[in-house]
Amino acid sequence: MPNFNDFVDTLKNDLIDFAKENLEEYKDELIKDGSQFFEKTKTDLERWTEGLNSGVLNQDDFEFLLRAKKDLAEMEALKLTGLAQIKIDKITNGVIDVIVGSAIKTFL
Repeated sequence: MPNFNDFVDTLKNDLIDFAKENLEEYKDELIKDGSQFFEKTKTDLERWTEGLNSGVLNQDDFEFLLRAKKDLAEMEALKLTGLAQIKIDKITNGVIDVIVGSAIKTFL
């Protein structure tokens, strides 16, 4: 049965792949910002992935809860590069999609 550490390993790899595919020139900043968002939501993610794993939450529930935390994704490193806010918002949504995808891969 998968556990939270399995999810973290999958998420790290998926975040690196997302950065390489979508923003190679800012890969390090994206990984830094994505990692900070993960740390800010880690306690919630542990609880929510447990809910996914046990069947208490479905994919839609998990995604809804995670998107509610979107404002915690400050993306400071990307802002310092001078990217437009609309681009940063798209990247933030992409990072959330990666987290959801990694959870689904791991637990469902």
